Amino acid sequence: MRGLVWLLIVLATSASAGVVEDWNAAFIQAVRKETPPPCLVSRNLPILHLSIHRAVQDAIKAGLDAKSQEQAAFDAGEGAFKPLFPSQPKLIDDLRAKYGGNASAEEMKIASAAVERTFKERENDGSSTTIHYVPSEKPGQGRRTPPNFRPPEFPHWGQVKPFVLDDVSKFRAPPPPALDRAAYAKDVNEVKEIGGKTSTKRTAEQTLIAKFWADFSYTTSPAGHWNDIAREVSLQRKLSVAESARLFALLNVTLADTCIVIWDTKYHYNYWRPVTAIRRADEDDNAGTMADKNWEPLLVTPPHPEYVSGHSGISGAAATVLEHFFGTESIAFSADSDDVKDTTRNFTSFQACAEEFAMSRIYGGIHFPTAGREGLAMGRRIAMAVMPEFKK
Repeated sequence: MRGLVWLLIVLATSASAGVVEDWNAAFIQAVRKETPPPCLVSRNLPILHLSIHRAVQDAIKAGLDAKSQEQAAFDAGEGAFKPLFPSQPKLIDDLRAKYGGNASAEEMKIASAAVERTFKERENDGSSTTIHYVPSEKPGQGRRTPPNFRPPEFPHWGQVKPFVLDDVSKFRAPPPPALDRAAYAKDVNEVKEIGGKTSTKRTAEQTLIAKFWADFSYTTSPAGHWNDIAREVSLQRKLSVAESARLFALLNVTLADTCIVIWDTKYHYNYWRPVTAIRRADEDDNAGTMADKNWEPLLVTPPHPEYVSGHSGISGAAATVLEHFFGTESIAFSADSDDVKDTTRNFTSFQACAEEFAMSRIYGGIHFPTAGREGLAMGRRIAMAVMPEFKK
């Protein structure tokens, strides 16, 4: 269904569709097909969109008209997309049929320079580094989770070079609740009650929300989900090429840096997941919790530490960028899902959507409420720091 939606955007060439949005849709479609890990999606999206944004800005500086700006945007998009998704030539061909083939030497030179600069900046950024990581067996510390007991993912990602932030540790979340505190027991018991696979307290809508925003393999990923939302609103608002190029570059640079801080926080605290905490509650020295050795979450637990929630951090950052870019909190939009077909969720503000995105992980039984709240707050702080520092 989502593939058909993308084809309508690209091939039907509605009056509101633009080259930036079309490259964004192509990227997200490639993510669905190839299912790269969310961290890599968050890194590669700004490579695409910074290339486009820089090409458009350089075209403007060169005095080129709107048509030439569009052509430079297309050429930069193609130049960045190819090395990121070399196995997806059909997506490029579809867009070339719509935009390509008429570039001047100046337009191609501008686009090529923008792409080369952007890729050069990301050389040796730490994204392909591997580090040895051994989980702890101490109470409260993260460890492999059922049913597949996969090894911890991306323990190095907190060390990846940011796009804008100068010091990742400055944005690290405060510590999660200590195991002997009432706040910890409250978190555990809330997830135990509402996030279990067989919960009788979770409503049908809450179950739908958990699955709607799951964003596991062969989906957009969390960053991609927010790009879908941004694309819908940008098309509604009929942004110019320069405006949409800036929006998607700013949004995705912010999400990339947010992802780095999230993973820095995750592996700094190495906090255990609800499934571990609930099954091993007899080890936490907290009279307010009780072990249930057979408890299972609604969703499959991802293989990395619990605190903070990645969905929440990404959502807090995305919502903040979008409301500041458009100058208002009150924008109506809808969102759809790769996991729950033929269903939409409707919102009247970006922050309301972010809050639901965060709550979905509690309903799914894979995050504690504190991880959601602190993730949202972290994302908002990062967005407020990145926006004034964003440069071409």
